[in-house]
Formats: sequence, C-alpha cells, structure tokens
Amino acid sequence: MKPFKNYIATWFYRESHEEASYYPQAGGRGDSALLHSVYMQIQVPFFTTFRHYNPEAELLFFTNLEADQLPPFLTELFQRTRTEVVTLPYRNRPPKGWYKAWMNQFYVYDVMQAMERRMQPDDTLLICDADCLCLESLDNLFQTVHTHGSALYDMNYPKGYLINGTTLEEMETIYISCYGEKPSRPICYYGGKFIALRADLITGVTREFPLLWQHNFNLPPDVPRLHEEAHMFSLLAERLRFRNNLGNQFTKRMWTGKAYNNVCPGDENLPIWHLPSEKKFGLHELYLLFMRDKTIRDEKDFRRKAEKYCGVPRTCLQKKAKDMLSVLKTKIKP
Repeated sequence: MKPFKNYIATWFYRESHEEASYYPQAGGRGDSALLHSVYMQIQVPFFTTFRHYNPEAELLFFTNLEADQLPPFLTELFQRTRTEVVTLPYRNRPPKGWYKAWMNQFYVYDVMQAMERRMQPDDTLLICDADCLCLESLDNLFQTVHTHGSALYDMNYPKGYLINGTTLEEMETIYISCYGEKPSRPICYYGGKFIALRADLITGVTREFPLLWQHNFNLPPDVPRLHEEAHMFSLLAERLRFRNNLGNQFTKRMWTGKAYNNVCPGDENLPIWHLPSEKKFGLHELYLLFMRDKTIRDEKDFRRKAEKYCGVPRTCLQKKAKDMLSVLKTKIKP
C-alpha cells in the first residue's frame, strides 16, 4: 500500500437567487435550474473517467448541497465510483456585487482549507473543473507533483490582455501594493481550473491566502483588483515561489466552439481535456452514454466517441449539425 494518497476533487456550489452571478459558458445565472442541471450532468463523465483511469485515487465532490438534495443518478454515480461527497459551506465568499460573473469561484479556497486538514505531508491533490475528461492514468502527473510540489497550467496570456477584467500588469501592481516588493519575474496567469499541489504547498496557500484576500477586498472600487480565484492563485504562486508550467503537459483548455476553436492535432493525446464549450454538447452526449453503459468497457471505443462528441482534435460535420440543432431546440423551447 502506498504511504501517500493522491486526491482528485471537483466541486459545485449552488448559488441562491440573492447571490446569483452570470456563467457565460453555461449560458445562465447561478440560480438557474437549467444551469444546475447542466452541472449535475457533467459530473457523470467526470467521475466515471477519472475513476476508470485512476482506480486507487481518492475521489471527492465538494458542494454546499446536502446528500438528499442531490439527484438520484448522482447518488448512484458516487456509490459506483467510490466518490466521497463533502458538504462544505462557502466561507470565502466575495462581497455582493464584487464582479458580474463567476462569484462562486473562490469556493476553491474553502476546498483547499478543508483538504489541508485531511492531507498527510506526502499526499497530492488535483482540483479541476467538472467540465474535464480523463483519458489515461494520472500516475505521471502525481509523480510530478510529488517531485516538484506543484504542476500548474499557464494560460500564456500576453501582456495587456484583459483576463476577466484585469490585466497581468494590473495583477503585478496589486502584488507590489500587497507585499511591498516586485515579483521575481513578470506575473503570469495560472488557470484556476487545474490546480495540482503537494500537501505542504496546500498549507502554504491556506496560510498566505488571508493576507492577499484582505488586501484585495479593501482596495478602492476605482482601482484594478482580483476578480476571481485564478487571479489570486497566480499571485500566491509567485509569493510562495512554486511557479511552473508543468501542468501544460497534462491538460489544455480546449475551446471547441464555432466562434473560437484552439484545438490542434496532438491535443487528443493529453491525459486531461478541459472542455468549457462542451457542457451542453459533447459532455451531455457522454452523460447519456454513461447513464446507459455505466462504465468504460472498451477504452479505444470510448476514446473514439469522446473525440467525435467533443470535437477533439477536430469537429466533424455531424457534430456541427447536432450542436446547431441543440441550440435551436433551446431557443424555441417554451
């Protein structure tokens, strides 16, 4: 038996009507029944694929929902995939009106604080969004995290690019105002949708987080500020000196939509596909597949279906037509 544990976690925080913000990729407010349904469904391909390829990992689903508020198909999924459901309140919630979208994203810091209490020194943790698929074993990822302490996904945004309301240069200004020193090198944006850390760095993040949190939310309203969890995580990675782009060899944020598509040949070979455009399309098809078949019976056949349904590495005409039909059905639905 291994002397350490590898944890894989995702989360869902259900917003109330009073606190709801906008989620453009899902096309709705955080209190929308349709949005809730979409996020419940994508848990099925997430946990089915991550469990299949990582039979010894500890799988965790964090949520503010109580067990009896989960749909029966999720209860069955979590039993089948040996996933622990952790009911966790949202304590690191930003002030109301802080930003127009993604107001539940700071929940990831509640998750890290909960994991700090659970993890032993050599344990590792991967937190990623539920609109991800796992296509192979993550043993190499966990070994990388054991060796280096972290594996981060660098989005490689250029200077001047507005990232959810804030640029890299503005993030650097906030860093200097908080810590009274310049960063060791220019700030880069680490996607908060993929965070892989060893236990000691989880402790570092939870220790350093309150100071940056307090500084950020005391900034005047007319100056740049950190709007979401990845803004803050990018500065914490610099402060704690665990910056790298090692996660880029394991995942990619693959935009597969009609307006923007960044998928290239070879991306299909990555162990983890992050598919924000596919919540209502390819991931829904995989939800239906696993509701019927329950598990992956033939890995080659599953990969072919995942590529076809999700448009990786290319979108076929059949998928384009099917996606367009889905959009039209949504628009004409009474």
